[in-house]
Amino acid sequence: MALKENDYMQRLNDFFVKNWWFNGVSNIIIIILLVYYIVDIKDFKKETTDRINIATQHIIYGTEDGRVALLDRKPVNTDSKVFQNYIAIIAKNMEASESTLTHGFDSTTSSKIISPASLVNVDENFALLYKEFFVSKRVTMSFLRYYYNLLKSGQIAKKSSILETNYDYQGDGKGGFTMKIIFKTAKDFINKVDNKPIELIANDTILIKGFIDPTKYSTSLNPYGVKITDVKLNIYTYGDYIKSRN
Repeated sequence: MALKENDYMQRLNDFFVKNWWFNGVSNIIIIILLVYYIVDIKDFKKETTDRINIATQHIIYGTEDGRVALLDRKPVNTDSKVFQNYIAIIAKNMEASESTLTHGFDSTTSSKIISPASLVNVDENFALLYKEFFVSKRVTMSFLRYYYNLLKSGQIAKKSSILETNYDYQGDGKGGFTMKIIFKTAKDFINKVDNKPIELIANDTILIKGFIDPTKYSTSLNPYGVKITDVKLNIYTYGDYIKSRN
């Protein structure tokens, strides 16, 4: 048995000695395959890196006709008019009247307003502010309590609509901002003395403080990741009208 194994190894050795070119060709093939493998790996890594860069530098979204497209991902410029107008639009959700809060003076809706917190359940704008923009329960409840007290004391306008928006914006350069928004509004009240309608033009002032953090808070409804840390409201009331008459 040992003789057969030795004989086999000898013949194999003789083959490679006599066919030295076979070794050379084999080595060349191995080197080519190795180079190809290394280049292929590099190409794969580059392709993967490129795809990752595209994903991180762009926002992928679907168009209305079903296509997939890319938008450049850019740092948010909070000093731009676009961003400031966006905050003003958010603030419009803070404008309310008895008509909007009670869904057109609906008695069933009115009966559901039994606490400041219940306003979130009856008003979609207030619910949006609570879920997407107010940073804490403290801010939410302070806002809701203000409107609840106006509503229950009969001080809020029966109807109100925004005619014009003006604002004064200040950013801190670090994503934080303060914005004073003045809404010129058309308001309807009912005179409590003679029960006659009152129509007038008045200003509502809203002071907002907040910051943005798109990485942490961005959603489809809040793409900038805006969080409001404080709100001060000065809504024109029936009491303000009475004071203006004296």
